[in-house]
Amino acid sequence: MEFAPKKLEEFIGQDQIKRSIEVSIVATKKRKEAFPHILLYGGSGLGKTTLANIIAKEYGKKMHTFLAPALEDHYDVYDVIRDIGKGQFVFIDEIHALPKKLQEAFFVVMTDFKLEYYTGYWDKVNPFTLIGATTNLGDLANPFRERFGFIIQLQSYTTEEIGRIIDINVKRNKLKVTSDAIKMIANSSRKNPRTANRLLQRCRDTQTYNSSKDISTDIVEETLFNLQIDENGLTTSDLLILNTLTKQFDTKPTGIKSLALSTNLDVKAIELVYEPMLLELGLLERTPKGRIVTEKGVAYIA
Repeated sequence: MEFAPKKLEEFIGQDQIKRSIEVSIVATKKRKEAFPHILLYGGSGLGKTTLANIIAKEYGKKMHTFLAPALEDHYDVYDVIRDIGKGQFVFIDEIHALPKKLQEAFFVVMTDFKLEYYTGYWDKVNPFTLIGATTNLGDLANPFRERFGFIIQLQSYTTEEIGRIIDINVKRNKLKVTSDAIKMIANSSRKNPRTANRLLQRCRDTQTYNSSKDISTDIVEETLFNLQIDENGLTTSDLLILNTLTKQFDTKPTGIKSLALSTNLDVKAIELVYEPMLLELGLLERTPKGRIVTEKGVAYIA
C-alpha cells in the first residue's frame, strides 16, 4: 500500500511550516543556491522523514540517506559529501545519536563547504543541504544545532487532519471504507499519521479475512479488539500505567524511574510514546513530585 505524499500540497497539516519551506525552495532556486540546512524535530510518526523526502523532490535533487546510530566514523559520511553533486541533500535520521566528535566534524563543512578529509588537508565540496530528523533536540550540541538554517518542530495533528490523511490514503489505494469507519480509525490513531496508516492496514487485513465488501465500523471494532486498542487509541501499556499509578502507588505522585520499574516499561517510551496521549486526555498529570493519575484517569479504568 502507498501512503507517503509526494508533494508539499499533498502533505496534510503543518501549514505554516509548509509555507516557510515553499518560500525557501522558490527563493534558493531563483538564486541558484543550495537549500538551507534544516533540522526537523518532533515525536515519532509525525512525518519528519516524509517531509525531508518531499523537500528533496520539490527541489529536484538526489538525497543520500543515513541512520545516525549506524555512523561511527565521520569518513562514513564524508565519502558521500566529498563527491556530492551541487545542491544535493544528505538526510540523517535520529541525528541526535551522532557521536559528539561527528557533530563537531560538521561545523566547517556545513558553513564553508570545506572538508578536512585528512589531518591538515582541506578539500572544497559542492554546496549541499543537510537535513536532520530528531525526537531529542536537546541531545544535539548547541554549536551544531545553530548551524541549521531551519529548526522546525512538527506540531501535533488534529483528529480532523488525521481523518483527511486516512481518506486520502483510502482513495489512493482504492479501498472501500465507510465514512464512519474512517472517523473511528482517526479517533483511535493517537493523532499520529503513522499510527493511522498502520491501523488502516490492519483493518484491511480483517476485511480480507472476513471476506467483507468494505471496511465498516464492525471491521474497525474487531481490529481494535484484536490489537487491544480502545476507542481513544489507548493500549494495554497506557492502561498499565494508569492502573499502576492508581493501585500500586495509591494515586500518589510517582517518579518516572519508579513508574518505569513497576511497569517494566522504558523511561523514554513512557515519556515519548504513552504520556503525551494520557496527558492530552486529562488522565495523567506531571507534577514537581512526579506523575499522578487524575480523577478522570481513575474513572477511566474503573
